[in-house]
Amino acid sequence: MSFSKTTTLGFIGLGSMGLPMAENIIKSELQTYIFDIDSSRFNTLRGEHVHRCSSPREVGDKANIIFTCLPSLETARSVVLDINIGILDGARVRSLVSLGTTGSAYAKEISSRLQKNNISFLDSPISGGPAGAKDATLAMICSGDKQTYKFLCKQVFPQMSAKQFYVGDQPGMAQTMKLVNNINLFMQLAGTLESLTLGEKAGLDPEQMIDVINASTGSSRSSQIFIPDNVLSGAFNFGASNAILKKDLDLWAEEVDIYGTSDQVGNAARRTFSEAVKEHGMGADLTMIYATLRRLASLK
Repeated sequence: MSFSKTTTLGFIGLGSMGLPMAENIIKSELQTYIFDIDSSRFNTLRGEHVHRCSSPREVGDKANIIFTCLPSLETARSVVLDINIGILDGARVRSLVSLGTTGSAYAKEISSRLQKNNISFLDSPISGGPAGAKDATLAMICSGDKQTYKFLCKQVFPQMSAKQFYVGDQPGMAQTMKLVNNINLFMQLAGTLESLTLGEKAGLDPEQMIDVINASTGSSRSSQIFIPDNVLSGAFNFGASNAILKKDLDLWAEEVDIYGTSDQVGNAARRTFSEAVKEHGMGADLTMIYATLRRLASLK
């Protein structure tokens, strides 16, 4: 189908990332149908064009383009395929936009299943964290159905993101790109924090070390933003839990297996983060790796 200003939207999954994105999406003023298993999350979503639904299937019966932002592959698969509640057989759904990090295998599987029901698929993982979702500064990395992509770039994406990238027409390409980005972040973050423990052991001040790094060749987004704001501040509040971290690291490892590429540096970061997960638990913020690195360096 062709999309227009009468196109209806759906949004499923109003967690810490989903809710601020939904708040921005409804600024498009298109009729929007929303669902989350926790009905209290609906409270801030208001407007004549915002409608609450009782199940994913109801969203599929009323919305043409449905966004999903879900915490696990199991939940994501159920929301699409479950014979009782899934959107697969929805009366009006014509396109699914998956905002989560799922890995390329899931994207290919779901796209194939949807295609049999004449539903297109836009793989659209997001990057920018909870702050980016709230401030509408996310990067959207997209692959798959270009008709959906072009419509959203005009009508919806400007309300929720600062940059959009279309990386290819095959489902899963955006997932691989997202995991390339994520492992890059994790390697930067772990490596920079580990380097601080050496300097601190030698008597250097961590905040001054970051100032020097940011004025020098070792600078990165981790040193410029995440470490000063979320680690050295003592807040440990990047906004992503160890559970999300582990999921993304496991998905990265799957991509490496699929394409047969080198994983030596990435696996070093993965092992270090795994140590932090064991020490602090799945619910802890991923920046708690700094406490683990300081312990390994025998720093109090």
